[in-house]
Amino acid sequence: MHPAAGPTRRRPPAPAIAAAVLGLLSASVPAIFLLAAIAFSGGRVEGNAWLLIAVPVLLVLGLLVGGVLLLAGRSWSVLAVTAGVLAALLVYGQAVGGWGAGAFGVLTLLFPLITTVLAVLPRVRAWVTARRVAR
Repeated sequence: MHPAAGPTRRRPPAPAIAAAVLGLLSASVPAIFLLAAIAFSGGRVEGNAWLLIAVPVLLVLGLLVGGVLLLAGRSWSVLAVTAGVLAALLVYGQAVGGWGAGAFGVLTLLFPLITTVLAVLPRVRAWVTARRVAR
């Protein structure tokens, strides 16, 4: 931000706060899937089944870390990309009629989709850029 524009606000804009909260709520979707994958595997992961555990772990970590980075004014992209990937996986699940189908699938799709949209808003990106420059 240009020095004449005034000091950068430390407090994130409302869309950034909403995106971080929705990102936290979105993390519950892959966390539930992770618990189900572990329960059904019986503790034995063979072949490519490790992907059923690794992907949800990475999604949960990405959403949690992305939310913290966004609130700290360091990055909007980690949360936006992770939530976007989760939304894409849920859309795919709905398209093939798997676990993401039905009313539950539609409801779980809304959180990561809205998270992605809020995290990429120009106001949020500008605030993160200004925070980076201020450091």
